[in-house]
This record gives sequence, C-alpha cells and structure tokens, in this order.
Amino acid sequence: MTQKVEDVTFPCEECGASVYQEHLDSGIAKRVDGKLLCSHCVADQEKAAGSSAGSVEFEPIQLDTSPSDSAVAEMSSSRIHGMSEATLGHQDGAFDSERFKRKLDPKSPFATRCRTFHCKLSEGAIEFLNNQINEWLDNNEDVAVKFVQSNIGPFEGKHTEPNMILTLFF
Repeated sequence: MTQKVEDVTFPCEECGASVYQEHLDSGIAKRVDGKLLCSHCVADQEKAAGSSAGSVEFEPIQLDTSPSDSAVAEMSSSRIHGMSEATLGHQDGAFDSERFKRKLDPKSPFATRCRTFHCKLSEGAIEFLNNQINEWLDNNEDVAVKFVQSNIGPFEGKHTEPNMILTLFF
C-alpha cells in the first residue's frame, strides 16, 4: 500500500510538531535558515524579527490638566469628564436636549440618544433605580425608549462593587 503525498508529515525542527505537505504548499510552514518550521514557529520567528528589526517608539500620552472655563463639559470622546449636574446636562431631572445636534424623534424606530442608569445589587437599590428611571421618563415626555441593554459589572467608587448597569436607547 502506498501513501499519498498529502498524508506525509514532517517534524518541525524547532518544536517537533507535525508539518503537513499542504502547510508547505500554502506557505504557512517553511524552511527558515535550512530548518523546517511549523506554522506556529514561523509566526513566532516573524514576530521576533518584526519586533527587533523595526521597534516603534510611541510618544507618551499627555493628559489635559488645565481647568475648563465652561461650566458645561464638552461632548468630546478625547477628554475624560467627571459627572456632575453640569456634565450630565440637566438640573432637577430635566433632560437638556439642546446640546445635541440630532433631533429626538419618538416616532422613529431608530434611537438617537442613550441614557445610562446603575445601582448596587440589593433590593432597595433596584427599587430606587426603578423609581429613578420612571421619574426620568415622566419628566421627559418626548422620550420613547427604543431598546434597553443591561449588564452586571464592577463600579468603582470608595469600594469596587458589582452594579446593575442599564442603558436606555431612545
């Protein structure tokens, strides 16, 4: 009985793994410096050669520590902002839609805004969250919820504690 060429395997001379003829044919396994290498060893060598040959030095990130002149925070993804009444854009639970470019369209099937709520994982906190969401919806009659996403994850404060995080898309 004769073996087909496709069934023949060769050992990788670096790690001993099987190298198939189809790997050699496709180029994922190769001979490097006279040694037969499997696809993993080829990738490791290419990665090592790439990192030593052209190591890139990145410029350190500079944080903007200058105080803001404006009481209302900029809506920019390039800055990190703390949460306050001014940065949330509302006073007394009213939602300030004037600061956004897109118009709210309660009749549209698509969401144009989102609002995130969170609470600790206790019965009282979840009850408070329900009241907070319902009051917010009552105070913003032009809001029609299109989609809600919920997660459980750690929130950092004095102590890192698991929280329920609800994002309402409207």
